[in-house]
Amino acid sequence: MHTFRKTLLASAGLVSQLSASLALAHADSPAYLPESHAPAGVMADHLHATGEWMFGYRYMREDQKGMRHGSDRVGAAELSAAGYTMMPTGMTMDMHMLDIMYAVSDDLTLMLMPQYMSMDMSMKATATAMDGTGDTGDGHGQHGMAGHDHGTSGLGDTIFGGLFRIADGQDYRLHSTLAVSVPTGSVKEKNADGSYVHYGMQLGSGTWDLLPSVTYNGGRDRLSWGAQLSARLPMESENEAGFAFGEKYGATTWGAYRVADWLSLSLRLRYSKEGDIDGHYNGAHNHGSPPDLQANYGGEFLDYGLGLNLAMQQGVAAGVRLGLEWTGKINANVNGYQLDRDDGLNLSLSYAF
Repeated sequence: MHTFRKTLLASAGLVSQLSASLALAHADSPAYLPESHAPAGVMADHLHATGEWMFGYRYMREDQKGMRHGSDRVGAAELSAAGYTMMPTGMTMDMHMLDIMYAVSDDLTLMLMPQYMSMDMSMKATATAMDGTGDTGDGHGQHGMAGHDHGTSGLGDTIFGGLFRIADGQDYRLHSTLAVSVPTGSVKEKNADGSYVHYGMQLGSGTWDLLPSVTYNGGRDRLSWGAQLSARLPMESENEAGFAFGEKYGATTWGAYRVADWLSLSLRLRYSKEGDIDGHYNGAHNHGSPPDLQANYGGEFLDYGLGLNLAMQQGVAAGVRLGLEWTGKINANVNGYQLDRDDGLNLSLSYAF
């Protein structure tokens, strides 16, 4: 949490320095409206004009710590009583994404989004005793008793698709997105002993997934608002490792206010619901900790986001956009036993021409 807050404070300092050096346009009609783009954590939120390209970079970091069972916080004693020998104490996930868009027409924008993923988890032993063999005898390994850290990193899944205009009024816009997630990320990452890592630490889903969404944007004067409904729907019953992540549905809404020609501030709410994992690893894997089991994935989550959007108005950086958003948890009701969401950071940097 402190890292994210320091990042936002540093960004605020950068914004103040930029404001002193920029020659700003008239307050009511800047060349580039900072509030015309959604907060940094929302993807596929806008179309482009015919022939326009956009190149961007997105970064997302999520921090998890402490254990939860349903809506309750739990500790090592509860996990030990449930039969787990190991428990995760924290996890960080970093996603780096290229955001490439091209407008075939005013009503159709194509997008391509390759990703790079990195995940790190720390674990410690519970009080439950083990036989020390490291193997249950049925192809299911066990974690060692000592605490340890482990991680995975590499190319993630690749998203491609199109944004289609539905309606465009004086103060509002409505469009749909139909995209596909290509399973370019590995789902066969393994521990040093040859067993599969936790399901949630694989680099991709391993399945072809359909990613539909509908997005509404509105605005008047210095205010803007929007909402998006989205889903992630696996199109295969299992991947090459023998499992498939559950369906995921999301709804988010936001509002933003332009406080200066080049700066807007935003508030966002996000609800998501995700099913647990179907299938089962088809090779040796651990059963000693909660993230080793399929039933300990998914749930219902309600989060908020506080953000800022920055749009350069003049000079060589004119048209460059920077978005930052800090996210936090309002409520969570997880399936089984899971690490609790702490907070996160979304960043977007883009230029269209």
